[in-house]
Amino acid sequence: MNRAVFWKTFRDYRLLVTILILAIVLFELLAVRMLLEGVRDLGMVRIWLDRPLLKTLVRLVFGGDLVGDLTATTLSTVALAHPLLWALCWILVVTIPTGVLSGEIGRGTADLLLTLPLSRGRIYLSTSAVWIAAVVPASFAPLLGLWLGQQVFPLPERLEFGRLWQVSVNFCALNWCIASVAMCVSSLVARRGTAVGIVVAALLVSDLINLLVPSWEVVRPIAGLGFLHYFRPLVIVRNGQVPWHDVGILLSVALAAWLAGWWHFARRDIPAV
Repeated sequence: MNRAVFWKTFRDYRLLVTILILAIVLFELLAVRMLLEGVRDLGMVRIWLDRPLLKTLVRLVFGGDLVGDLTATTLSTVALAHPLLWALCWILVVTIPTGVLSGEIGRGTADLLLTLPLSRGRIYLSTSAVWIAAVVPASFAPLLGLWLGQQVFPLPERLEFGRLWQVSVNFCALNWCIASVAMCVSSLVARRGTAVGIVVAALLVSDLINLLVPSWEVVRPIAGLGFLHYFRPLVIVRNGQVPWHDVGILLSVALAAWLAGWWHFARRDIPAV
């Protein structure tokens, strides 16, 4: 890895990373305030969640039934599986990988970068190190937000962070996987817009598969193709352990995609654009 390339790339994206992490923390802090009323009256929440339509929607998003074993900690998984949280993190894991390769090529600055006395492999590794490092605080920022929210808006029942941190481990693996796929796609195309479009389309298809699986048997055989199939916060909290099988699959896909991108980037022709 080359430190100069790493720090140059880090400086390019540090503002974005900082803003997104602060946004995640703020969202989780406010989520505690929204959950406060529900925690105060878990009996009423159970009545609402016991309705067939809501039970189905909850299973779609959280991978389990919230009604059973309903506590402040299990209810807080609502904030850990919220689409806004996913969107904030996925902006990060799509923006940086697509910007450091296809973005450089599209802007015409790749020629300057590749004239450095560095192999393409070292450039690929150095730029990858930025998003690999950035994903860690972004994935664990929700825990900081929940903790701060608990201090500002005291809950009748304390959150069990001994269980919640395991969700962030799984979330980190999920974000690394998506970022690796984005890096691989970025190594294949010459335009950043194309790379972003492909990755966003893959995420949308993945979400659609996750949405249709519980209600359409035809889709169930391909359930494993969806990223969110391997991220079930409610199940993780209730089991009280890291889902190493799901984490292993996500990291395996991440490594395979990252190595494929490395192999192609090291051998491809860079167009003069």
